[in-house]
Amino acid sequence: MFDLKKFRETNLGITQSELAEKINERQDFISRLEQSSGQIPLEILIKIAGIAGTTLDELVNYERQNPLPLVVADTWRTADFTKKSLGDYISKSSSDYRNLWGHSYDKYIIELTETIERVISKPKIAVMGHSDVGKSRLINSIIGAEKMPISWTPTTAITVYIKHINDRPFFIEEETWVFRLSNQGQCGWDEKRLGDEEYCRAWKLAGGNSAILKDYGTRQGELFEKNDAGAAVIFVESDFLKDCDLIDLPGFGTGDRAEDDEMTIKAKEFADILIFMSVTNSFMHSDDIEYLKETINSLNVIENKKENELKPLNNLFVVSSQAHIVEKGKKDLGTILDCGCERFMNTLPQGFWDNKESVSGYKYDYNALRNRFFTYTTNTEILREQFENDLRALIETLPKIIDEKAKKYISEYIKSTGVNMDKEIAEYSNIISQRDKYEYLLREIEKNEPRRANESQNRRIDLLSDIKTMRRNSVSNFAEYYGKTISADSIVNVIKEKGFKKKKDDVNALASYINSSLQGELQNILKVESKILKDKVDKFVADFEGSIKYSDLSSAAVDFKFSFDATRAFASGLAGLATFGGLALWVSTLGNLGAYILISQGVGILSALGISVGGTAAAAAAVAAIGGPVVLGIAIAIIAALAVFTFLSGGWEKKLSKKIVKEYDSKNCLMKYKGSIEKFWDDTEKAFNKAANSLDVEWKQYVETLKEMLSTHDVHEINKKIRMAEEFKNFLSGIPL
Repeated sequence: MFDLKKFRETNLGITQSELAEKINERQDFISRLEQSSGQIPLEILIKIAGIAGTTLDELVNYERQNPLPLVVADTWRTADFTKKSLGDYISKSSSDYRNLWGHSYDKYIIELTETIERVISKPKIAVMGHSDVGKSRLINSIIGAEKMPISWTPTTAITVYIKHINDRPFFIEEETWVFRLSNQGQCGWDEKRLGDEEYCRAWKLAGGNSAILKDYGTRQGELFEKNDAGAAVIFVESDFLKDCDLIDLPGFGTGDRAEDDEMTIKAKEFADILIFMSVTNSFMHSDDIEYLKETINSLNVIENKKENELKPLNNLFVVSSQAHIVEKGKKDLGTILDCGCERFMNTLPQGFWDNKESVSGYKYDYNALRNRFFTYTTNTEILREQFENDLRALIETLPKIIDEKAKKYISEYIKSTGVNMDKEIAEYSNIISQRDKYEYLLREIEKNEPRRANESQNRRIDLLSDIKTMRRNSVSNFAEYYGKTISADSIVNVIKEKGFKKKKDDVNALASYINSSLQGELQNILKVESKILKDKVDKFVADFEGSIKYSDLSSAAVDFKFSFDATRAFASGLAGLATFGGLALWVSTLGNLGAYILISQGVGILSALGISVGGTAAAAAAVAAIGGPVVLGIAIAIIAALAVFTFLSGGWEKKLSKKIVKEYDSKNCLMKYKGSIEKFWDDTEKAFNKAANSLDVEWKQYVETLKEMLSTHDVHEINKKIRMAEEFKNFLSGIPL
């Protein structure tokens, strides 16, 4: 029984008269149908389905047979064995060794444990697109379980993490937990802290079976409006989830909550693979193009021509969903994909692909992108076959790469820690053999400390001043480019150079092209300034090292080597920050240390591990993602404003150009772009201050430790510390890799 009255009022939100007009019938006819819903003619149901943008099956809740789940080989098994072997060794051996080194190396144990937990983690697949494109249906089909709520209306309103049942922490007894949108001033539950019981319980809103996703996580849910739900995690028995995690993101462009688009953009940046869905009968039109551009901008680069066999954009799937609604054959669907790719490419300014090309060594053109376009429907196997084959191949390949890269990374981490132990042992030995000289050295360090602290503070002030100068230069240079770009004459030239015609699609493409040109220049400006900042930060750290090793200290004529690592001390202050601003480029040059920091930030695991060139992929993505929701919002607003533009005879290029300039001015777009630049440098300043504080604190702790060592006259105590350091080094060398 189809309740037409309820459907019209609740789902369509229109009157009887409005519905009658839309399906070309009389109002009294609609009234009679609502009083006898079982007698609605098929042709009327088809018309209603058409205006609702759904299929007839979905309209009347017809339960058709779902396709079989996507079968993949369990290639995660090897990586999981590596992870468990390392965890078991560290847990057991550190307990056995504890009586030998006490708590002296707990910091290293914790850091190593966290490193293993983070670097050997399943790749994440984010599924995104406009509301009502079929994201939840695709996920249910892949995993072979009806867990995600499905409706023809915009449904999923929170970020849902879908994980294998074996990945459920011991303290979560229910199938599903729902988390708050915010908690004690913090915004967004952090999925990386799923194993932290205290943290998760503090954020928990509700728990139960998968049905609570409909109540809390959909726009039709009874508890959606009453509660501020922001995310959920659900654990499912599915072979597909043995190799990866899935993320169902809120649909773009609903306008229900301002946070939705921002949550989606934030969550997808942590993903290794992105599935972008667009409905076949309106594939790659207007704002779909803008969302896809933003997606590609922040997509982690995992392919590298020299290091792996992954092809360009291998981790991007642009899916034409509900492909069965096109009545023509597969050949015509191919034309739809061709045209969608052409429309997208026509909006790209020169330099759009520069970041990715510099990392991967590939050229990105129409063919590279078109190869990542697929059709999908649960109705017809042949229309989803290529998508499933490509996804299966990637999912089976990535765990092997992660295992290989993680082992290499952990091995290098252990090696560098072993070097630290060697320095520590040498320092202890020197304290015994050259005690008098070390005591003199400590007196000189303490005497030099006011001078060092003063010079360090001055250098810090100077660098903060440099950051302010970079901020001003960035704003000034962008404002100059903006002024040249957002002018009627300049826009007319673009129309002619690009060959845009007097039609709606070309107007949208023009607006998209202009906005992408502005974002591209914004990124270039900040990238240039970031390179300058990198050199200044290198000098800041080098000058700090110089200030603790100045000539008066070396006159002590002691074979003295500091075990203090200034670069590591400075960088450790960045761990845990959500963003580094201009310091992202500097972090990307630190090798394994940089990878550790990027992983703690939550960057996609493959990018952070430096699958290409030591982490620069993550830095490139950080720069490319600048602007995020702000730039996307400007593009959508301008395109919407131009939707009412009417072409008149003669001089349409000039009139359209003036209209675009007017819209950019009326929407105060320059100030919005400036706001993105200001935030970038605010983040930079915050990151630098935190790192500089860490450097000072760790140096002072090091001096205190040295003083403590020299204050004891018990040589046996120092020898004990040497043995402890040697035992810890032995522990590291025994880690099974």
